[in-house]
Amino acid sequence: MFYWFVKGIFYPFVQLYLGLTREGLEHLPRQGPAIVVSNHVSYIDSILLGTASPRPIHFIVLQWMYDLLLIRWFYWGMGTIPVRADGQDSKGIKRALRVLSGGRVLGVFPEGSRSADGRVQETRPGAALIAALSGAPVVPAYIDGARNSLPVGGRFPLPARIHVRFGPPLRFPKKGPDRDREALKRFAQAVEEAIRRLEPAA
Repeated sequence: MFYWFVKGIFYPFVQLYLGLTREGLEHLPRQGPAIVVSNHVSYIDSILLGTASPRPIHFIVLQWMYDLLLIRWFYWGMGTIPVRADGQDSKGIKRALRVLSGGRVLGVFPEGSRSADGRVQETRPGAALIAALSGAPVVPAYIDGARNSLPVGGRFPLPARIHVRFGPPLRFPKKGPDRDREALKRFAQAVEEAIRRLEPAA
């Protein structure tokens, strides 16, 4: 209930003030587990992606952000999953797997931090590991225009034209190499390339 209440508050802001448009929703499963992975350039990315998705998304957030007392209640109410910045967080991984085992949608920004220049950075293996352990489809997404509204260093979102594009899902291969570091690295690279393919042509 809290999630839909918050989404209802932000929806007019995102639709009218930021002019959100979206495409590729057919790639997001209507039911069952899914991992949505997206580029990351702005603090409002989770709001934009959550508004664009017809299903609730449980985002992974860094532990230090989750621990901020003034907004921890908000992260808790939105069902976010805190993880440590070093990536060595078995508890966070287990929480993410529980979300997926419950047939819900997990949101991950696999670059790990916001891109200051807007370019897609190298992805970390966390999303690949969760995909390998859960078997859930990985749906790439690209948020276009967020950097024009609230770039790194910005204080308040400016009017912009935001477009969210979802792409065909990927699955961690069941056959072939074991789920070792190299296999995870290859899948992380495939995720990065899938996000890049959704970027609008220059």
